[in-house]
Amino acid sequence: MNTLVLAQASLDGAMSEGLGIIARFLFIVAVIVIAHGGWQIRSGNADQGKMSIVGGLLLGLSVVIAEALFNAGGMPTISVGQ
Repeated sequence: MNTLVLAQASLDGAMSEGLGIIARFLFIVAVIVIAHGGWQIRSGNADQGKMSIVGGLLLGLSVVIAEALFNAGGMPTISVGQ
């Protein structure tokens, strides 16, 4: 975890670390969007609250969804760095 993205030995390693950073950022944004959707539902705005919750779920799962679509199409993918 202490390795720098720019100091990777190969392009696959650097792309894997970069994808991991993007996945972590999207997870944080998804949690905020889902919490905002819950707040909207509590305030009486159920329609926008449900859309925010679904949008947050799609944001949180976007890396997994993209990887599944690429695998289904037979395209090579890079695994997410931990």
